[in-house]
Amino acid sequence: MTGATRLKVIPFFLAEISLLFNIGLLLAVTFDLDWVRSRAAGGQFDEFPLVIRILYLAMAIGTVLLMRFLWILQGDATLRQRNAAKWLGLLFLLSTFTQLISRSPDERLNAIPAVIIAFAFFRASRIR
Repeated sequence: MTGATRLKVIPFFLAEISLLFNIGLLLAVTFDLDWVRSRAAGGQFDEFPLVIRILYLAMAIGTVLLMRFLWILQGDATLRQRNAAKWLGLLFLLSTFTQLISRSPDERLNAIPAVIIAFAFFRASRIR
């Protein structure tokens, strides 16, 4: 593997790890685990309501689909898929910002994987 190829693969590898981390957090909220309460929904719940738990389960499923989409983007993707990647990059930048202004210090740490994912989607939108 050449140096240039490694530079193309590293952002995607880090993004996949970040997406796995996000899936772990989302599933932890779904199962209402103690350790995740300060890391999700602004750290404002002692117990997650059922509606939030269902919403986070849906987001976990969506995150699995995002992982699949990122794999597709590494190959021959259409222009439409590249444009979707750009919008997803913007969405994860917005996510980064909202996590950075959270009341919960633990939730602010979630901005690190979000910015990695945003960078990977922006990178994928530019690869031809």
